Amino acid sequence: MGNYQFIVLGSLGLLAIVIVILSAIWRKKFRMMQGMIISMFFGMNVGLTAGVLLGVTYQGNLFLSTILSMAIGVLAGSLCGLCFGILPLLEGVMAGLMGGMMGAMVGEMIRVDQSISLIQLFLFLSLSTIFIMTILKTPRNSRIHSKKWFLKPILLSGFMAVYIIGGNSFAEKYGNLMGLESTKSHHSATAKPVDNLDSESQTIVLETADMKYSTNEIIVEKDRALNLILTNLDQIEHSIEIKFLSLSIDSGFQHNHGTENNVIHLHALPKSTGTFTFTPTESGIYEFNCTVPGHKELGMVGRFIVS
Repeated sequence: MGNYQFIVLGSLGLLAIVIVILSAIWRKKFRMMQGMIISMFFGMNVGLTAGVLLGVTYQGNLFLSTILSMAIGVLAGSLCGLCFGILPLLEGVMAGLMGGMMGAMVGEMIRVDQSISLIQLFLFLSLSTIFIMTILKTPRNSRIHSKKWFLKPILLSGFMAVYIIGGNSFAEKYGNLMGLESTKSHHSATAKPVDNLDSESQTIVLETADMKYSTNEIIVEKDRALNLILTNLDQIEHSIEIKFLSLSIDSGFQHNHGTENNVIHLHALPKSTGTFTFTPTESGIYEFNCTVPGHKELGMVGRFIVS
């Protein structure tokens, strides 16, 4: 998981602590039915938030994302409901189960760019539990004695919006920078000879793990045969697509999905390897990325440099 996922999950954890503290302090001001409403609302939205987030992160492994999402939803709903009694506790548990399960299924079916809006929406609704608690604890016949009271929900709403939008932008920017630094410092794709191949050829082994390429910069030589090997270490499929100005294709390549208009597409199933042999014939810098929906948005991109 990346920085964005940790920020969202950390926000849910921090919010759960705040909700539990407020529930413990205000529990005498709520009736049983009100406690059930709060527990259901909180457990459901936390489960949905975590479900969509983990469903997208672990696409291809619905069982894992569902189990983790339901566990997070149940934990949030039960901790909140525990402050109000047995029935709110049960309501929170069931709402957390349902929210986590539905969120994981939604996350499995949508792209990453689509999931961001849903995650922000459900995170906002989870934060709105504080509004629900404030409204329910207010006596029915109470009056507003000062207009300054309206500043509280306005300021809180503004803070929530800034936190969600700003946190999302920071996570994406910081994650990209960290991903770039880590791949440069720990991984390097270099050409190396292989015994059963022509000594004049060059070989690049590119690995995929944790929704990342082992490097985001590949340097090869022009007019030399290149054996590109994509080794998929993840539990879901990956690919690499590169658009060249011109190239020469070896007739013995494997797992190619098309080379129209000088486009190379190499695909690898989970825990498998794909191989493609070709010769780049034009110098330049070319972008490559994973074409599986959502993977490019998670950072599976890089540069292919032909010198």
